[in-house]
Amino acid sequence: MKFMLTAILLCASSLAAQSLNLNQGTAFSDSRSRTPLPTGQVTYAVDLPMYTLFPAVITNTSSTYASLNITVHHTLRIPQRPDVLVGLYHPPLIQELFKLRQQYVGIMNQVARDTADAQIEGAPRRINTGYGRGYSNVIKKSARDKANIEHRAELTAINYLERVTRAHYKIRANSMTGSNTYHFTLPPGQYALCIMQRVKDSDPKAGLGSKTALWWSTFTIEENTKKEMILDDSNAITWREIFAVKKK
Repeated sequence: MKFMLTAILLCASSLAAQSLNLNQGTAFSDSRSRTPLPTGQVTYAVDLPMYTLFPAVITNTSSTYASLNITVHHTLRIPQRPDVLVGLYHPPLIQELFKLRQQYVGIMNQVARDTADAQIEGAPRRINTGYGRGYSNVIKKSARDKANIEHRAELTAINYLERVTRAHYKIRANSMTGSNTYHFTLPPGQYALCIMQRVKDSDPKAGLGSKTALWWSTFTIEENTKKEMILDDSNAITWREIFAVKKK
C-alpha cells in the first residue's frame, strides 16, 4: 500500500512540475520555449544623412578671435569636462561613418529584439482563474529590464564612437575662455564636430547613474569668417540620433 501511495505522489509531483506556473512573476513554466513577438526592423538610406546643428546654432561673429568658438553647458552634467573634438570631414572619415552607422543599426535592432514581448509556445492565449482575473501567454519585459538593455546598448554605441573619434577627430581647441568655451583656429574647409558629455540620468526608473549627451554636426569654415556655437540641453542628442534611420 505504501508503495502505491509513493508512486501516486511521484506521478502527481511530475505532473505539477510540468503544469502552468501562475505566480505573479510569469504566467507559465520556463520549460516552455519563448518566441519574441515581431518588431519593426531599422534600416537606412544608401547615402549618409546625419544630424547636424548647422545652421541653427552657428552664427557669424566679429568679436571673437578664433575661427570657431564653442560654448558647451548641460545642466545635468557630471563634474568632468566634455570631449570637444573636431575632425576633417573627408573620405577616410566618411567611410568610417558608414561603418559606424551599420553598427548602430545592428545595435538598435538587437535592442528591439531584446526588449520585445515574448509569447509562450504551445500555451493558450489566456488562462482565466476566475473573479475576472487571468494570465496571458505573453511575457512582458519590465521597465527596469528595458532600461538595463538600453544602458548596455549605449555603452557599446559610445565605445564604437570613441574608436572613430580617436582615429579621425584629432583637432583640439587652441584655448579656452572660462570653463566651458573652446576656441579653434581652423583653415577654410569642411569639418565634423563631436562633443561627448557624461550627464546624470533624469529617468528615476532607470537608476543607472549617468548617460552620454552628444552634440554632432558637420560644418564649413569659409575664408575670413568666424563662427560661434552655443550648445546646451536643448540641442543635445543621443547616439540613436546621429544617423537618420527609418523603421520598416
